[in-house]
Amino acid sequence: MKISNLIQNENSQELILVFGGFASHPSHFAHLKSDKNVVLVYDYENLDFKFDLKSFSKITLIAFSMGVCVASRVLKDIEFSQKIAINGTPFGIDKLKGIHPAIFAKQIKKFDLTAFKKSLFKERKNEAKNFIFKDEKDLKTELEKLFEFASKECNENFIWDKIYSSNNDEIFPQNALKNTFSKLIFLNEPHFAFFHFKTWDEI
Repeated sequence: MKISNLIQNENSQELILVFGGFASHPSHFAHLKSDKNVVLVYDYENLDFKFDLKSFSKITLIAFSMGVCVASRVLKDIEFSQKIAINGTPFGIDKLKGIHPAIFAKQIKKFDLTAFKKSLFKERKNEAKNFIFKDEKDLKTELEKLFEFASKECNENFIWDKIYSSNNDEIFPQNALKNTFSKLIFLNEPHFAFFHFKTWDEI
């Protein structure tokens, strides 16, 4: 995992901890503002989480896509004021409650970055034209690591307080979220739903 300080405010003791999805990069979230500290966790080629959270008095967790699965497992002993999931489940890869294992395996084998970006952003693609991505080879490695990680036992005791689901999601099946969570907030957005918001605090 890599850690990036998206927003630093020495006058605030509050943190918004963001677990990105597969292929996420700090450039993808630059449009979102906040008066709090905002830290992005991304790049899941390595799945060791090393970041000191002790200096913050209040921490909000926002996790996106496969980041919901990763956060559910690596943050199980940390207390949050609120946990928000966007287009993902704690299972990540699952026949009913995640991306189907066969579909995920096929994505690894035939991964195409151009096609992925088209599905990720859909009609929002022009707003994402300057976003940075790793090359296809490294992204394939990240997919492989996530597949291996998600096959381990899921932490179902990690309770999410607010869950968003995009109606136009072509990557993470909306039915997987419906099968996992009892209450969803629906957005008329593609899988990458962050253009719906202008600030981190309104999520």
